[in-house]
Amino acid sequence: MAVSYIKYPEPRSLIWMSGAGIQYYKIDLSPNRFDKEDVLTENTFRSHTDKGLPVAIGLSEFHYLLLYDTGFEARSLINWKHVQYESLRTTSDSGTFSAIIADPMDPTKFFCHSKQHIIRFKTHKEDRNVWKLYMGLKKFEEAEKYAGNDQAKLFEIASAEGDYYFELGDKYVLNAAQSYAESHRSFEEIALKFIKESTPAALMTFLKTKLQSLANSNNPTQICMLVVWIVEIYLSEIFNLENQQNTADDDMDSVQEVRLDLREFLKTDFVIRNIKKNKPIVKVIQEMMGSYGDTSDMIFFANLMDDIEKVIMHHIHDQQYSSALETLRQSRDPELFYKYSQTLMKYIPRDTVNVLEQFGRSLDPKKLLPSFIHCKTAEQREQAVRYLQYVVFNCKCKDEAIHNFLLSLFVQQEDESELLNFLLKTDANVDKKYALRLCSEHRKWKACCHIYTKMGLYEEAVKLALTKLANVFEAEKTAIEAQNYCSSDQQEMIKKLWLMIARHVVEEDKDIKRVMEVINRAEEVLKIEDILPFFNDFFYIDDFKDAICKSLEIYNQNINQLNDDMKDATESAERIHSDISNLKRKNCVVESSKNCYLCDIPLLTRSFYVFPCSHMFHTACLVKEITEYLSERKAGQVSKIYKRFVRAER
Repeated sequence: MAVSYIKYPEPRSLIWMSGAGIQYYKIDLSPNRFDKEDVLTENTFRSHTDKGLPVAIGLSEFHYLLLYDTGFEARSLINWKHVQYESLRTTSDSGTFSAIIADPMDPTKFFCHSKQHIIRFKTHKEDRNVWKLYMGLKKFEEAEKYAGNDQAKLFEIASAEGDYYFELGDKYVLNAAQSYAESHRSFEEIALKFIKESTPAALMTFLKTKLQSLANSNNPTQICMLVVWIVEIYLSEIFNLENQQNTADDDMDSVQEVRLDLREFLKTDFVIRNIKKNKPIVKVIQEMMGSYGDTSDMIFFANLMDDIEKVIMHHIHDQQYSSALETLRQSRDPELFYKYSQTLMKYIPRDTVNVLEQFGRSLDPKKLLPSFIHCKTAEQREQAVRYLQYVVFNCKCKDEAIHNFLLSLFVQQEDESELLNFLLKTDANVDKKYALRLCSEHRKWKACCHIYTKMGLYEEAVKLALTKLANVFEAEKTAIEAQNYCSSDQQEMIKKLWLMIARHVVEEDKDIKRVMEVINRAEEVLKIEDILPFFNDFFYIDDFKDAICKSLEIYNQNINQLNDDMKDATESAERIHSDISNLKRKNCVVESSKNCYLCDIPLLTRSFYVFPCSHMFHTACLVKEITEYLSERKAGQVSKIYKRFVRAER
């Protein structure tokens, strides 16, 4: 009997030999077997070979050694096959070898002895092919254990394990897929193998495992290809389940289960990280989902890829406009608002404007104008006006294009009040020429009068009010505004406005009292004599009697005032004439010690002027002083006179 201690402090296996054969056991001394009677496991019996009965037996970790008269043989404990035979040289004097003894200090060493000789031999790397032996016995876990970290060995074991499970049939085909994916067998070979056997579940397992093995690789093309293939298998399975004639609850549960698996797969970080940055692959997957009619998964995938536009397009295609608007609101992407607001305004204008107002100044209203240009129904125009008013009055938008477009919507309304109110508040931001043309085309005459007035075209405004509106009050309002804003040198124009109004009242209304009201409102710009030419040669003056008398009294007062002014002017002229005469006879004594009041140099050194007030100045100093206070033209004239004066003195 021999016992093996290799790598363990206590025996792990034993073997003994009898006349019938060889008995081998493994020993399990773990704590969980102490309470059991039998600690021997893996009982194996082998008959003797044709070499005859061995003399002795020894045991190493993976082999047992048989000693014969002429040599010894090593056989595997794994597959019980012959491994090696060594002949022993013997002589008649040395005798035969009778025992094999293991070295208690080094179990890898063994001794054979006879009467005269001792032979020592040692096992060397006896575990180098153990993995292959276990693999041949289909004990793949043991094979992997002894293969260690040698990738080539592990790949070979995985390949053999895959072949083993594949040959077992459909029951183990998923195990085969798992093993093939861990091997280095050709991807195409394995894939075709499963396709040929029509085992989509196994193919799926193979592809997923292969994909996981690429997690740390830098091969985005292969990763994307695998993802697309896996998604296609999922979609195909969902399609087949949904189109089966049997629509029992179990089938529907299966569909949901597969769909959940697909979504869990798509949600994995590894898939998202590699697919999201590859736009063509994203497009391929979306088109593939569309071809299978799987809209729910297509929306789910679009959300994962942050492809909000695809979701919006789908909702619009399915006429789910409220869902499209909600997706648009959640995206908070201005560019998507500019692109899809036109469609949403067509079908749900009120809800669309509600969302647009929520974003306030974060949206550029000018880029939203195309959404409102095609508004045809009353509700669409009403909501467009509502949003643009919000932009103009709440967001304080000053853009001329926005104001002009809002004006174009107002002119389409029958009621002119909102248009006038808008013009009163936003005159500065509207193109007045465009507004005038638009209002004229839509016969909004009050608005036209207002625009003419703001442009300073008061005559046109009054004329329009009198001809198109036949509204004297509107014309008077324009004339009063002209009076308030025009300068004093435009009084003739203001008088002309009031004459136009008075003439209209005389010729059209023929209302004498109304004419007098116009004269009174003109605030002395008009007089009774200014409008008399507008009357017929024969008319009753009873209604004008008071006005004529008042006018004559004013004339009389003016004449008396003129007489008084003339008398005062005459007296003033006589006093001036007397002062000039007295000035000619007046003289003044200038002492030699007097200086110029400006330069403080003796006065008599050059020409000078003496004034009645006793101030004395050199001529040059006086000219220089007064020139600073004269206009450029008058200063030039003084300079010319002074030069002539200097030449005359010479």
